Amino acid sequence: MDWNNIRDEATRYLQDYTRINTVNPPGNEIEGATFLKKILDAESIPSQIYEPSPGRGSLLATLKGNGSKRPILLLNHIDVVPVEKEGWECPPLDGVIKEGYLYGRGTLDCKSLGIIELMALLVLKREGIPLQRDLIFFATADEETGGKWGVQWAMENLPPLREIEYALNEGGHIILNEDGTPDRYAISNGQKVIFQLKLKARGTSGHGSMPHSDNPNVKLVQALNLITRWETPFHIIPTVKDYFKKMAFKQPPDKRGFFEDIEKGLNDPSFSTWLTSNPIYNAMVRNTISLTVLQGGTKANVIPLESTATLDCRLIPGTNKEKFLEEVKKRLGNEMEVEILSESESLPPSPLDTELYRAIETFAAENDPDCPIVPYLLAGATDSRFLREKGIITYDFCPFRLTEKELMRVHANNERIDLENLKFGTKALVEILKAVAV
Repeated sequence: MDWNNIRDEATRYLQDYTRINTVNPPGNEIEGATFLKKILDAESIPSQIYEPSPGRGSLLATLKGNGSKRPILLLNHIDVVPVEKEGWECPPLDGVIKEGYLYGRGTLDCKSLGIIELMALLVLKREGIPLQRDLIFFATADEETGGKWGVQWAMENLPPLREIEYALNEGGHIILNEDGTPDRYAISNGQKVIFQLKLKARGTSGHGSMPHSDNPNVKLVQALNLITRWETPFHIIPTVKDYFKKMAFKQPPDKRGFFEDIEKGLNDPSFSTWLTSNPIYNAMVRNTISLTVLQGGTKANVIPLESTATLDCRLIPGTNKEKFLEEVKKRLGNEMEVEILSESESLPPSPLDTELYRAIETFAAENDPDCPIVPYLLAGATDSRFLREKGIITYDFCPFRLTEKELMRVHANNERIDLENLKFGTKALVEILKAVAV
């Protein structure tokens, strides 16, 4: 294969794809689905667009195998999160290439994954590779606001999807050290539980020139100060314990033993402070609470009648939601109303003793020797939860090589991808799929 040509083709597609405005809300994913369908039509790969609500389009394509093994799903989503245009080096919907990076909303999350999954299908089709499994490419709507018009709808309305054995989706990556050397292949086989809360403080409205003790904004701020300072207890599940144990050999001597037994390590105040200063590690070892939305008042000289806040809580699988909510309410105090906005089910992680996981391990060993393959509890939520609910073995693994610093650009300003990742990622998917589908 001329992988440089593959990279250049993928770059052109991703540039064009980035320029299609699929910010959700409102989504308008139908435009992205139509764009992808044109590429597939030109390659004679059958595809179909589903539009369960006006403008909320998803595309499903199938590269047929002989059916001797069950299908593999290549999942990605078309929609992207909103942008704050002022903070970008390049316009976020222009697909600008600068110093070897393609900038734009969706270049990491996750139009780039969609493009390399598409390219993998094209490569296998062009090469005439005989397949034992159907490869199903599914670019979906509405991931960023819960999946109602995307994967959730599809799993209820498209029965063939329930026949899938394995699925690959966004989430885990090949994490690099800051010097560019590979540190770990982080493959998410499970994710934290969504538990989003809305807080409401009520008070007495009045003129801002005459402060009083029943100001809902003051009540809310004081309560939020208490809840956001709460150091939730550590809760280690087997996937997380395995993650740190497999990372232990790479650590300096003073931390190696703590990684080998992370529960023991977290009992050491110095080590636990160091570990939890890393946002990724911190999210893996405890329930987290983020203050994401504040609303209170409309005019500078008016004390409002009420004010609200949204807490994005992410819970370790197996956490008792009722007890967690009781603890939250106790810390907020009696004057705060609490409403559950959104929640997901607590699902066990997918097993690791599988043909697909071993194929990823083999690829890693051949391309990055001595780089550990680690199961990863994903802090965020992906559409994988709808697949795991149906018993589909699902790994969140996008084979891009990223530093933790680059990974923090997801949902942030100056989201971008190194163009070489489009080459490496496509090659990785082709080799992994050959190992399990040929």
